[in-house]
Amino acid sequence: MLSLNKLRMNLTLMNTGVLIGLLLFISIFLYVVLSMDVETNVNNNLKIYCSQLANEIDYLERAQSGQDTTEEEKQGYSEYTRSLIQNNISYVILNQEFKVLDQSSYLPLEKTQLIEIANHYFSENREKYLISNYEQDEKDYKICTYMVINNNGELKIIQAMQNMAPERLLLGNALRMIMIAVLIGATLSFLGGYFLSGRSLIPIKKSVERQQEFLADASHELRTPIAVIQTNLEVVKSSGDETVDSQIIWIDNAYDEVQRMHQIVEDLMFLARADSGAMVVQRESIDLNYLIRVVTEKMAPLAGKKGITLINNLDEDLIINGDEKQIIQLLIILLDNAIKYSGEKTAIQVMAKKNYQGISVEVIDRGIGIPKDEIDKVTQRFYRVDKARSRTEGGTGLGLSIANWIVEGHHAGMIIESEENKGTKIILNFDEGEKKK
Repeated sequence: MLSLNKLRMNLTLMNTGVLIGLLLFISIFLYVVLSMDVETNVNNNLKIYCSQLANEIDYLERAQSGQDTTEEEKQGYSEYTRSLIQNNISYVILNQEFKVLDQSSYLPLEKTQLIEIANHYFSENREKYLISNYEQDEKDYKICTYMVINNNGELKIIQAMQNMAPERLLLGNALRMIMIAVLIGATLSFLGGYFLSGRSLIPIKKSVERQQEFLADASHELRTPIAVIQTNLEVVKSSGDETVDSQIIWIDNAYDEVQRMHQIVEDLMFLARADSGAMVVQRESIDLNYLIRVVTEKMAPLAGKKGITLINNLDEDLIINGDEKQIIQLLIILLDNAIKYSGEKTAIQVMAKKNYQGISVEVIDRGIGIPKDEIDKVTQRFYRVDKARSRTEGGTGLGLSIANWIVEGHHAGMIIESEENKGTKIILNFDEGEKKK
């Protein structure tokens, strides 16, 4: 089971790794999109502020030159500049000689730094707005530079600045939250994956356990006839002066065990092919009445050795869809078991009839029966109710396992009813088929 535990861990780690990779990709994508969205919003807002300040230049020049201005214009300008400050925006308005016409109460950058940015606007910028990032010491600002020409043809430079610290803090918090979410997701994925991989490996684990048990049982079953063959042949070998006729009992014993080994190997091969999926049900229209008569006639000599009578009680027109060879094998297994475990000079009845569910076949014997607590186990491989008697009768413990596989392969049902020392009834239920055209 160590390899299964290793497989479970490998599956869990692989699934967790894939999920972590996916989460990281999504997280990076979200962070990049969020960062770009924040940058775009700040840039657009700064452009809007610059444009709005440009609209106020006419009022500002008239106010500074002593020309008439209305109270409404003055109040509107004051409210607008206050709103800039409330929105964490600093601004400065320069003329073409870089003299300050107006500025906010607080400027985060020196005038020389702002002039340097303005010169860059004139020398290299080809856009209407120049967005600059200024990072030095603990300062982190985004600056929008905008040029406007007034009605007199004079050039004015407007610069709006926003402190990016709150946005950087927002992005940092978002990144931390994303990483925490990835960590939680990875942890839950590992725990959930470990649990689910364990659940998914249960059928494999059971299959491995059954295989190991099957191999152990097969080895045990084959060891016994091999030991018997070896013992009997050693007796023959040690009696070199004896004739073959005088040693026939030992030779017969060895031959019987060879036959038994042959049957075990045949049954094992059938189950191995069934487990691997190589055994296929070749469906065709089958006359069940005819097959039962053929099989009972075939089994009659074997039953006759014990004075057992085989009685058929069959309806006509019993048609099913199935594999003829497998149905014959199924009937032989059931009759063979019934004969083995029935007393001498008894009767075994085979009944087949139609009912509302389809077609039922019953094999009824008056044998030793099966204890109630053993009935559910008799279809297990190598299981025998009475191991000593099974060996005497030549049973392998695989017959009902094969019968059960054939029944399941035909989507039929098998019910076992039994009472100790009174007998056993095995009921097969098939869907009714269609006659061959």
